[in-house]
Amino acid sequence: MLSPPLKAAVSDTNAVPFAMFSGSGQLSGGLAKDILDLVALELRSQVIYLDIPRARLEPWLSSGQAEVGCFLNPDWVSEPKRFDWTDTLFFSRQLIIRRSDSAPIRRLADLYYKRVGTTFGFVYPELQQAFVERLIVRDDAHSLQSNLQRLAQQRLDAVMTVDLSFFYLVAQHQFDVDFVAEPLWSEPPGVFCAVSQQSSRRQAILQAFSRLKALGTIEKLVQKYKGVPVS
Repeated sequence: MLSPPLKAAVSDTNAVPFAMFSGSGQLSGGLAKDILDLVALELRSQVIYLDIPRARLEPWLSSGQAEVGCFLNPDWVSEPKRFDWTDTLFFSRQLIIRRSDSAPIRRLADLYYKRVGTTFGFVYPELQQAFVERLIVRDDAHSLQSNLQRLAQQRLDAVMTVDLSFFYLVAQHQFDVDFVAEPLWSEPPGVFCAVSQQSSRRQAILQAFSRLKALGTIEKLVQKYKGVPVS
C-alpha cells in the first residue's frame, strides 16, 4: 500500500542539471528528480513536485506545505534550525565565470564595481556584504543560461554559478565567446536537502537519504551528470 505522496519543492531557478523542465513547465528530469524519485521509492510513495520560487521555499518548508527541498546549505537559509537536514549529499565547487578576454578574478576586490550575474533568490555568503555596501552590483536573472548569454554580450562582467551546472550547460550549448571558470576562494560548500519539521515522517525521509548516500547511489547520479563513468 502506498503512503501519501512526498511533497517536494523543486524550482525552475535550480540550474540544469539539478532540475530540467519540459516546454510545458513540468519537471522532466535532472538530479533532483533522480534523487527524490528514489527517496519516494524508499518511502513506498510517489512524489508531487511543487514548482516554488526560491524566495518562497523556506516558508513552505516551515509550514509543511512542502516536505523536502534540495540542494541547500544551512548557510544559505535565514533560519536553518527550523529545518531538519540530511547528511551532506555532495560538495559543490562555486565558480566565477568571466570572458576569456577579461582580467583574472582571484579575490573579492577583483569584483569591486563590477556587475555580477546571480540567480533570483539565491544567497552568496562570500559576496553578501559587498552587495550590501554596493561594492559589487548584483544582477539577478532566472537562469544560468540567461546569465551566460548576457556575459557573452558584455552586459555582465562575471557570473556566479557552481561547477556541475556550468560544465553541464556549456557542453549542451554553444556560446559566442570563450569563458573562463575560476574557483571561488572559499572551500566548496556541502550540499544538503532540508526536511520540514512539520512532516510526520521526517525521520523516515532523512533515513531514506542516508541509505541512498551509504549505497553510493547519490554519488553515481552526480557523476552521471558530470559525464564521468562509474564502475
